Amino acid sequence: MQRFAELLLKGNNLAYLGAGIIGFFIVAYIVYNSLSYSILRERYHGIRFTTKNIAYITMLVAVSASVTIVVSLVAPVTVFPPIRIAIEGLMVKIAGFIFGPIVGVIVGLITEIIVMLFVPSFIHPAFIIIIICYGFVAGIGASFLRIGKGNNWIIVALLNIFLLGFGGAMYFLIDAANFPDGAIKMVGFYMSKEVFKWVFLISIFICVIIVWGAYLIGTFTGNKKKLNVFLPILLFATASEYIVTSVISAWGDYGFLGLETSKDDNGYILMFMARLVQAPVKILGNSVILYYTYKAVAPLIKNDR
Repeated sequence: MQRFAELLLKGNNLAYLGAGIIGFFIVAYIVYNSLSYSILRERYHGIRFTTKNIAYITMLVAVSASVTIVVSLVAPVTVFPPIRIAIEGLMVKIAGFIFGPIVGVIVGLITEIIVMLFVPSFIHPAFIIIIICYGFVAGIGASFLRIGKGNNWIIVALLNIFLLGFGGAMYFLIDAANFPDGAIKMVGFYMSKEVFKWVFLISIFICVIIVWGAYLIGTFTGNKKKLNVFLPILLFATASEYIVTSVISAWGDYGFLGLETSKDDNGYILMFMARLVQAPVKILGNSVILYYTYKAVAPLIKNDR
């Protein structure tokens, strides 16, 4: 196990694993839906690509790409991929949340291609994977809108299971890895792996507080209907931030900053840690923005399913 943990935390291997897992689920989702409809003759539950829905999807792609391009002209700092992806990802997540995983993937891919054509920037496969994963994870999160109605405790339970499961798995990997002298060397300086573990645990703990805070405030103030929408958004925002942004984006950040890989140096861990520190604030901020955006956009779009 020690050898596996060291291998996983070396270089960008953790990012490769994260991207591979999400890629597997995307393919599995497409295959399952195709087979269940064509072979098992089950009723198709996905979006129907009617003229109206195609127009809606085109509009979301246009808005997402246009906003990103305009913002990059007004604030040049947004041409940097880590910042650009955060802005671009908002409408991609909304598209996935409204229309489902497949459309989320399509909107994410097309938006990224258009933005790359009009906004000269650093190109890295990690950022392309990230935007596609945003759409897919948000689409999966839409499934919990139906589950959560009247049963918000289920979403809260899933959030806690995800946070504790992900946190426990990462803690175990970091603890099992045998770094030289118990320290992780990152771009010329050393950090104890115990410090790294505590940074990770604090990030997870703050997110648990946010989940329970939102649930208790919404319940005791009588805003259960708002919780029906906010909690599924909080669920996919949390999954996106840890599985996609923290794990995969750190790979892109590592390449963007030109950090060199060597046997005793791990710039990826440094980027991963930086993402973990930001995670609670970004999860809460993204959830609030996505909630109000969804409440404004969803009533205007009646998709055919």
